[in-house]
Amino acid sequence: MKRKVLIGSMVWTLLITLLHIQLNVGFDQLARKVQVMRGERPADLIVGFLPVT
Repeated sequence: MKRKVLIGSMVWTLLITLLHIQLNVGFDQLARKVQVMRGERPADLIVGFLPVT
């Protein structure tokens, strides 16, 4: 019984986390941020919500 509760709460937490990422950030934006952190892509400079080139 305890194992079912633990697994259920872990699955619930994972689903809520994935839903939060999708609705607030989006997986495309998250992937870009990970690429910037890894150094695979240069960081975009954004000033006043407009990208600067």
